Amino acid sequence: MEKVMAVPTELLEIHLTDKSFITENIPSIIDVIRKNHLYVDRDYAEYAPEYKQIIPYAVLISKSGYFLTKRLKKQTEKRLHGMYSIGLGGHINPQEELLDDVIIAGMRRELAEEVGMHDFQVQGCAGIINDHAADVSNYHIGLVYPLMVDENIRVLETSKMTGEWASAQEVDSLFDEMESWSKIAWKNRNRWD
Repeated sequence: MEKVMAVPTELLEIHLTDKSFITENIPSIIDVIRKNHLYVDRDYAEYAPEYKQIIPYAVLISKSGYFLTKRLKKQTEKRLHGMYSIGLGGHINPQEELLDDVIIAGMRRELAEEVGMHDFQVQGCAGIINDHAADVSNYHIGLVYPLMVDENIRVLETSKMTGEWASAQEVDSLFDEMESWSKIAWKNRNRWD
């Protein structure tokens, strides 16, 4: 049974506003996460309102634009099949706990698994996605990390997703087909782009 990082919702609620993209008090929110997280069975956490699962959400940016993926039917989260995304990431597992920064370690593992990225510089969290519009989002918060990267990236998990570089205009044209977190991040890109 996979265990995933979560924080009791009641500890985060005072920091999370009704906004879907939060840029205020990011260091305080991350501090709450670091000091109060625990690991919960994923099957339970996916529908447990008493927890918020923590998801590092990396937006890959290059001279060519943005790395855009499309989720296929073999991906774990059925509620997101067929949707486009400008963010990559996933759950944080207990093995990351032994590393210096558990959040960045979780993001590094996910990026290595999904697109083979092992080496990148993190400038900081640009915002927190707190989306209540989609069912899947009620149980997660996303920590948005824009990453400037080279263009030598490709999807490794080809049975789960496709991926390619897209210009801002191409991303705009697919906006209605994007999952809600990507829509939120894209609408707020002036804060991180």
